[in-house]
Amino acid sequence: MIKGLICTTMTDMGPYPLLNLSSLSEDTTVKLSVIGMTILSMGAGTVAEKQHYRLHGSIPVPDSPDYEALAMSFTVIPKTTKDARISQHGRESTIWLIFESKNREQVFSMHSIIEKTLRKESKVLKEEDDLIDPGKMQTIFNRMKTLCEEVSNGILAVTEYQPQVLAERGGLEYYTINDVGDPLLLQPNDEIMENSVLILVNTVLKRILVIKLKENVSQRLIFLAGRSASNFNSNRFKNEFTIRNVSDPLEIEMIIEKIGILREISE
Repeated sequence: MIKGLICTTMTDMGPYPLLNLSSLSEDTTVKLSVIGMTILSMGAGTVAEKQHYRLHGSIPVPDSPDYEALAMSFTVIPKTTKDARISQHGRESTIWLIFESKNREQVFSMHSIIEKTLRKESKVLKEEDDLIDPGKMQTIFNRMKTLCEEVSNGILAVTEYQPQVLAERGGLEYYTINDVGDPLLLQPNDEIMENSVLILVNTVLKRILVIKLKENVSQRLIFLAGRSASNFNSNRFKNEFTIRNVSDPLEIEMIIEKIGILREISE
Protein backbone atom coordinates (compact mmCIF):
# COMPACT_ATOMS: atom_id res chain seq x y z
CA MET A 1 0.00 0.00 0.00
CA ILE A 2 2.72 2.49 1.06
CA LYS A 3 5.37 2.29 -1.67
CA GLY A 4 7.96 4.71 -0.38
CA LEU A 5 9.03 7.31 2.16
CA ILE A 6 10.88 10.53 1.37
CA CYS A 7 12.16 13.06 3.88
CA THR A 8 12.72 16.65 2.80
CA THR A 9 13.86 19.71 4.71
CA MET A 10 14.15 23.46 4.29
CA THR A 11 17.88 24.04 3.87
CA ASP A 12 19.35 27.54 3.97
CA MET A 13 19.09 27.45 0.15
CA GLY A 14 15.52 26.12 -0.02
CA PRO A 15 13.64 22.77 0.07
CA TYR A 16 15.74 19.68 -0.57
CA PRO A 17 15.33 15.88 -0.17
CA LEU A 18 17.66 14.36 2.41
CA LEU A 19 16.56 10.73 2.26
CA ASN A 20 14.75 8.67 -0.37
CA LEU A 21 13.34 5.26 0.52
CA SER A 22 11.46 4.83 -2.74
CA SER A 23 11.95 4.00 -6.41
CA LEU A 24 11.54 7.66 -7.43
CA SER A 25 14.46 9.36 -9.15
CA GLU A 26 16.54 12.13 -7.58
CA ASP A 27 15.07 14.71 -9.99
CA THR A 28 11.55 13.70 -8.99
CA THR A 29 12.27 13.91 -5.26
CA VAL A 30 13.81 17.36 -5.72
CA LYS A 31 10.67 18.54 -7.55
CA LEU A 32 8.45 17.00 -4.87
CA SER A 33 10.46 18.82 -2.20
CA VAL A 34 10.14 22.22 -3.83
CA ILE A 35 6.56 21.94 -5.07
CA GLY A 36 5.24 20.09 -2.03
CA MET A 37 6.81 22.25 0.66
CA THR A 38 5.78 25.39 -1.22
CA ILE A 39 2.15 24.23 -1.35
CA LEU A 40 2.22 23.31 2.34
CA SER A 41 3.42 26.82 3.21
CA MET A 42 0.94 28.55 0.87
CA GLY A 43 -1.27 30.85 2.90
CA ALA A 44 0.00 29.56 6.25
CA GLY A 45 -0.18 33.10 7.64
CA THR A 46 1.87 33.91 10.72
CA VAL A 47 4.59 31.70 12.16
CA ALA A 48 2.26 30.87 15.06
CA GLU A 49 -0.20 29.22 12.67
CA LYS A 50 1.38 25.77 12.46
CA GLN A 51 0.36 22.71 10.50
CA HIS A 52 2.81 20.45 12.27
CA TYR A 53 2.10 16.77 12.92
CA ARG A 54 -1.04 16.84 10.82
CA LEU A 55 -1.47 14.65 7.75
CA HIS A 56 -1.99 16.62 4.54
CA GLY A 57 -2.68 15.64 0.96
CA SER A 58 -2.73 13.96 -1.24
CA ILE A 59 -0.43 15.77 -3.65
CA PRO A 60 0.55 14.37 -7.07
CA VAL A 61 4.15 13.24 -7.37
CA PRO A 62 5.83 15.29 -10.15
CA ASP A 63 6.56 13.41 -13.38
CA SER A 64 4.94 10.28 -11.88
CA PRO A 65 1.25 10.17 -12.86
CA ASP A 66 0.67 6.86 -11.09
CA TYR A 67 1.82 8.07 -7.68
CA GLU A 68 0.65 10.48 -4.98
CA ALA A 69 1.95 11.46 -1.56
CA LEU A 70 0.65 12.24 1.90
CA ALA A 71 2.67 14.74 3.91
CA MET A 72 3.41 15.45 7.57
CA SER A 73 5.52 18.47 8.54
CA PHE A 74 7.48 19.24 11.70
CA THR A 75 10.63 21.08 12.75
CA VAL A 76 14.01 19.78 13.90
CA ILE A 77 16.94 21.47 15.60
CA PRO A 78 19.34 22.64 12.87
CA LYS A 79 22.94 21.43 12.92
CA THR A 80 24.25 24.72 11.54
CA THR A 81 22.46 27.60 9.84
CA LYS A 82 23.02 31.20 8.80
CA ASP A 83 19.27 31.81 8.56
CA ALA A 84 17.99 33.62 11.65
CA ARG A 85 14.45 32.30 11.14
CA ILE A 86 15.63 28.68 11.06
CA SER A 87 17.86 29.31 14.06
CA GLN A 88 14.89 30.67 16.02
CA HIS A 89 12.05 28.38 14.91
CA GLY A 90 13.81 25.20 13.76
CA ARG A 91 14.30 23.63 10.36
CA GLU A 92 10.98 22.91 8.64
CA SER A 93 10.91 19.28 7.48
CA THR A 94 8.41 16.95 5.83
CA ILE A 95 7.89 13.21 5.58
CA TRP A 96 6.18 12.10 2.38
CA LEU A 97 4.41 8.73 2.21
CA ILE A 98 4.25 7.58 -1.43
CA PHE A 99 1.34 5.45 -2.66
CA GLU A 100 -0.21 4.45 -5.97
CA SER A 101 -3.08 6.62 -7.21
CA LYS A 102 -5.22 3.56 -7.86
CA ASN A 103 -5.26 2.98 -4.07
CA ARG A 104 -6.19 6.56 -3.19
CA GLU A 105 -9.63 5.83 -1.76
CA GLN A 106 -8.33 2.96 0.36
CA VAL A 107 -5.43 5.06 1.68
CA PHE A 108 -7.76 7.95 2.47
CA SER A 109 -10.03 5.60 4.42
CA MET A 110 -7.05 5.04 6.74
CA HIS A 111 -6.33 8.78 7.10
CA SER A 112 -6.92 9.08 10.84
CA ILE A 113 -4.88 6.04 11.87
CA ILE A 114 -2.05 6.94 9.47
CA GLU A 115 -1.97 10.45 10.93
CA LYS A 116 -1.98 9.23 14.54
CA THR A 117 0.75 6.64 13.93
CA LEU A 118 3.01 8.85 11.80
CA ARG A 119 2.72 11.65 14.37
CA LYS A 120 3.93 9.29 17.10
CA GLU A 121 6.72 7.83 14.97
CA SER A 122 8.02 11.16 13.64
CA LYS A 123 8.31 12.75 17.09
CA VAL A 124 11.51 10.75 17.63
CA LEU A 125 13.11 12.99 14.97
CA LYS A 126 14.43 15.85 17.08
CA GLU A 127 17.61 16.99 15.34
CA GLU A 128 18.64 17.54 11.73
CA ASP A 129 20.94 14.51 11.74
CA ASP A 130 17.96 12.29 12.65
CA LEU A 131 16.52 12.96 9.18
CA ILE A 132 19.40 11.11 7.52
CA ASP A 133 19.61 8.33 10.08
CA PRO A 134 18.83 5.23 7.95
CA GLY A 135 17.88 3.16 10.98
CA LYS A 136 15.33 5.62 12.35
CA MET A 137 13.82 6.41 8.95
CA GLN A 138 13.64 2.77 7.86
CA THR A 139 11.88 1.94 11.15
CA ILE A 140 9.25 4.62 10.45
CA PHE A 141 8.83 3.40 6.86
CA ASN A 142 8.44 -0.24 7.94
CA ARG A 143 5.93 0.76 10.63
CA MET A 144 3.76 2.67 8.16
CA LYS A 145 3.86 -0.16 5.59
CA THR A 146 2.94 -2.75 8.23
CA LEU A 147 0.13 -0.59 9.61
CA CYS A 148 -1.55 -0.17 6.22
CA GLU A 149 -1.15 -3.87 5.42
CA GLU A 150 -2.77 -4.82 8.74
CA VAL A 151 -5.71 -2.49 8.13
CA SER A 152 -6.07 -3.64 4.52
CA ASN A 153 -6.06 -7.30 5.54
CA GLY A 154 -8.53 -6.76 8.37
CA ILE A 155 -5.97 -7.62 11.07
CA LEU A 156 -6.27 -4.16 12.61
CA ALA A 157 -9.63 -2.41 12.79
CA VAL A 158 -9.93 1.29 12.04
CA THR A 159 -12.07 2.72 14.81
CA GLU A 160 -11.23 6.42 14.59
CA TYR A 161 -11.86 6.96 10.90
CA GLN A 162 -13.76 10.09 9.93
CA PRO A 163 -14.77 10.46 6.26
CA GLN A 164 -12.27 12.61 4.39
CA VAL A 165 -12.87 14.83 1.39
CA LEU A 166 -11.41 13.23 -1.72
CA ALA A 167 -10.34 16.56 -3.18
CA GLU A 168 -9.55 16.83 -6.86
CA ARG A 169 -5.96 15.90 -7.60
CA GLY A 170 -3.64 18.78 -8.28
CA GLY A 171 -2.79 20.68 -5.10
CA LEU A 172 -3.63 24.27 -6.12
CA GLU A 173 -6.37 25.82 -8.24
CA TYR A 174 -6.55 29.50 -9.23
CA TYR A 175 -9.76 31.45 -9.94
CA THR A 176 -10.91 35.00 -10.38
CA ILE A 177 -14.52 36.18 -10.80
CA ASN A 178 -16.46 38.21 -13.32
CA ASP A 179 -18.64 41.26 -12.55
CA VAL A 180 -21.54 39.12 -11.35
CA GLY A 181 -19.43 36.83 -9.16
CA ASP A 182 -19.10 33.76 -11.40
CA PRO A 183 -15.77 31.95 -10.88
CA LEU A 184 -13.34 31.93 -13.80
CA LEU A 185 -10.60 29.29 -13.80
CA LEU A 186 -7.17 30.78 -14.52
CA GLN A 187 -4.99 28.80 -16.92
CA PRO A 188 -1.24 28.22 -16.36
CA ASN A 189 -0.25 31.00 -18.77
CA ASP A 190 -2.75 33.58 -17.47
CA GLU A 191 -1.24 36.59 -15.74
CA ILE A 192 -2.59 36.54 -12.17
CA MET A 193 -1.80 40.18 -11.31
CA GLU A 194 -3.98 41.45 -14.15
CA ASN A 195 -7.00 40.49 -12.03
CA SER A 196 -8.49 42.39 -9.10
CA VAL A 197 -9.10 39.38 -6.89
CA LEU A 198 -7.75 35.83 -6.70
CA ILE A 199 -9.42 32.78 -5.20
CA LEU A 200 -6.70 30.25 -4.34
CA VAL A 201 -7.95 26.73 -3.57
CA ASN A 202 -5.34 24.66 -1.72
CA THR A 203 -6.63 21.09 -1.74
CA VAL A 204 -3.62 19.84 0.22
CA LEU A 205 -4.22 22.04 3.27
CA LYS A 206 -8.00 22.14 2.69
CA ARG A 207 -7.95 25.92 2.59
CA ILE A 208 -9.43 28.61 0.33
CA LEU A 209 -7.82 32.05 0.23
CA VAL A 210 -9.62 35.13 -1.09
CA ILE A 211 -6.82 37.49 -2.07
CA LYS A 212 -7.22 41.20 -2.81
CA LEU A 213 -4.72 41.93 -5.59
CA LYS A 214 -5.40 45.64 -6.18
CA GLU A 215 -5.97 48.54 -3.81
CA ASN A 216 -9.07 49.90 -5.56
CA VAL A 217 -11.08 46.67 -5.39
CA SER A 218 -14.71 47.38 -4.47
CA GLN A 219 -16.26 45.82 -1.39
CA ARG A 220 -18.92 44.36 -3.67
CA LEU A 221 -16.29 42.41 -5.62
CA ILE A 222 -14.71 41.14 -2.39
CA PHE A 223 -18.16 40.07 -1.20
CA LEU A 224 -18.82 38.22 -4.47
CA ALA A 225 -15.44 36.50 -4.27
CA GLY A 226 -16.17 35.42 -0.71
CA ARG A 227 -19.55 34.07 -1.78
CA SER A 228 -17.93 32.14 -4.62
CA ALA A 229 -15.41 30.66 -2.17
CA SER A 230 -18.26 29.64 0.15
CA ASN A 231 -20.02 27.95 -2.76
CA PHE A 232 -16.87 25.98 -3.58
CA ASN A 233 -16.61 24.92 0.05
CA SER A 234 -20.22 23.76 0.36
CA ASN A 235 -20.76 22.28 -3.10
CA ARG A 236 -17.40 20.61 -3.73
CA PHE A 237 -15.80 20.11 -0.34
CA LYS A 238 -18.73 19.46 2.04
CA ASN A 239 -17.73 22.51 4.13
CA GLU A 240 -14.50 20.83 5.26
CA PHE A 241 -12.25 23.60 3.95
CA THR A 242 -11.46 26.82 5.82
CA ILE A 243 -11.82 30.20 4.08
CA ARG A 244 -9.60 33.20 4.81
CA ASN A 245 -9.43 36.69 3.32
CA VAL A 246 -5.91 37.94 2.57
CA SER A 247 -5.33 41.69 2.29
CA ASP A 248 -1.93 42.23 3.94
CA PRO A 249 0.48 43.43 1.20
CA LEU A 250 3.45 41.47 2.54
CA GLU A 251 1.53 38.19 2.71
CA ILE A 252 0.09 38.78 -0.78
CA GLU A 253 3.61 39.39 -2.12
CA MET A 254 4.84 36.15 -0.54
CA ILE A 255 1.94 34.13 -1.97
CA ILE A 256 2.39 35.54 -5.49
CA GLU A 257 6.13 34.80 -5.29
CA LYS A 258 5.40 31.17 -4.32
CA ILE A 259 2.90 30.83 -7.17
CA GLY A 260 5.60 32.04 -9.56
CA ILE A 261 8.03 29.42 -8.26
CA LEU A 262 5.48 26.64 -8.72
CA ARG A 263 4.59 27.75 -12.24
CA GLU A 264 8.26 27.98 -13.23
CA ILE A 265 8.96 24.44 -12.01
CA SER A 266 5.87 23.05 -13.75
CA GLU A 267 6.79 24.46 -17.16
